[in-house]
Amino acid sequence: MKTTVPIFFACNDRYVPYLDVAVISIIENSSKDNNYEITILKSDVSEENQKKLLKHATDNVKIRFYDVKNIIEPFKNTLPDMFYYTLAAYYRLFIESAFPEYDKAIYLDCDVILLTDIAKLYNIDIGDNLVGAAFEQNTSRAPMFTNYVEEIIGIPWHTYFNSGVMLMNLKEFRKFGVQKRFLNMLTTYNFDCLAPDQEYINVICHGKVKYLPTGWNKHSFPEPPEGELNLVHYALADKPWFNKDTLNGEYFWKYAKYSEFYDYLYQGFMNYTEEDKRKSQEMFAGLMQAIENIKHSDRTFKKLWFDKHLDKVNG
Repeated sequence: MKTTVPIFFACNDRYVPYLDVAVISIIENSSKDNNYEITILKSDVSEENQKKLLKHATDNVKIRFYDVKNIIEPFKNTLPDMFYYTLAAYYRLFIESAFPEYDKAIYLDCDVILLTDIAKLYNIDIGDNLVGAAFEQNTSRAPMFTNYVEEIIGIPWHTYFNSGVMLMNLKEFRKFGVQKRFLNMLTTYNFDCLAPDQEYINVICHGKVKYLPTGWNKHSFPEPPEGELNLVHYALADKPWFNKDTLNGEYFWKYAKYSEFYDYLYQGFMNYTEEDKRKSQEMFAGLMQAIENIKHSDRTFKKLWFDKHLDKVNG
């Protein structure tokens, strides 16, 4: 009997070209011995772009779209109105209830490239942990981020994982009540933080994580991956469709040549200017300033919640 591998992305029209390349890389490395079900949690994806993505479907690779509003709708009265428009960022935390047919699934950001069969990730045994994920590589490289994780979020920096590639134990999610805990924390505290989707799930899952080798979520940093290089993640601002010097960027272009968006991607690459680069650097500087501002906030995970609930999270 074939193994069915559920895979989730989230996307809007802006990210469709990059998602297209990610999907191509999954299919090119897939096996006829498995079935793959790719679900794209969409917000504002045009019919034309949906058709382009659906063309990649094969006999053993299904592709479908699911409107993020369908996930949010049952909870919109529970949440403050201001969050109705931003909850798409938290969609992965609603997969447990929206897709009861799955006991386990993979979540991927759109800016990834698979270099091997993604079923190998799905088949990793994570026991009764909530997620399998690699640690956030940026945290160990910048003292400011290291301090942010420990002093503002409130967890040891080496336990902070990147939520852009996750093997989700949905059966345990339901037992532990991850979605319920998230909604309670969001509506009760509404913490000040940089990356709320990643930080909420780090706090909720703390102590219940199977740490994967970074070869399953390799960022564009010079440190060699742990184990084989299986998945490249162009996280943060270092994108190969802009920067010719992006580490492992050649893998993106290897699969981009099969995409209907290749001309668009190549033109964007060729037209990327020094001014665009400067704006990207300014955004990073803004991130640093945001960290400084949050340091003075009384609404951090550490101050409002984590110190008081650490035993419950680990228990």
